Amino acid sequence: MQRLLRRLQFKEKKVMKQKNKFALVTGASTGIGRAIAIELAKSGVYVGLVARTEDRLKITKKLIEQGGGQVEIFIADLSRVESINNLIFQVKNKTKKISILINVAGIWHGDDEVFADKDFDTFSQKVILDTYHVGMIAPTLLAHALIPLMLRGSRIINISGTFESGAKGWLPYFVSKKAIEDLTIGLAEELKDKGITANAISPSDTATEAYKKYFPQYMAEAIEPEEIAKFAVYLCSPQASDISGKVFVLKKGKQPFEGYHT
Repeated sequence: MQRLLRRLQFKEKKVMKQKNKFALVTGASTGIGRAIAIELAKSGVYVGLVARTEDRLKITKKLIEQGGGQVEIFIADLSRVESINNLIFQVKNKTKKISILINVAGIWHGDDEVFADKDFDTFSQKVILDTYHVGMIAPTLLAHALIPLMLRGSRIINISGTFESGAKGWLPYFVSKKAIEDLTIGLAEELKDKGITANAISPSDTATEAYKKYFPQYMAEAIEPEEIAKFAVYLCSPQASDISGKVFVLKKGKQPFEGYHT
């Protein structure tokens, strides 16, 4: 692990260019997904942005293009299987090779409600199903469909989450994020012989716009999305080609550490 940390520190000093690569990033309209998309574009990767909100995706696109990056927008509602399948169809029409798949999208709040401190039986069935679709089913179906387009050296990264206070209060989100860690471990085993790596990043409280809206009292303890993005890009770099089947916890002021189902 110390060797890993030394390599990460080196990576932060120099962004390695990764030309001729196409990455698909879900949840790219804001927060962690936007930060990862921007950081990937800085490293020379052509980035496909996925979210259901077009106006916010256009902001991400503009930020990337201002930095000289290349980008494509894909509008998709990952809570609907037909929309996921349409996204797969669009991506396959755009490119015949996927180098990086990063599943960021998840549901822990609505337009005006945070799904925290709620008894499980008070969640609507729709919220439960949408949370599972976006956080579990969509990443599974995207990996299933796009692995045939991935060559040796390709990367899959899933964004999980830490739950220091446990599952109580936001059980659907908790289940979706723990499931994506299991998906990561399974994919790493499944894809080892193909030379494709799969890892997960489990951020602690993150200073996104949504987090600031619902938990302003904890912002001082929150890690910046850009820090998560740097680590994600590191895992996509040649330096991390031997890392697979890991779940890394990221917290403000601390070096990344392994923490499966933390």
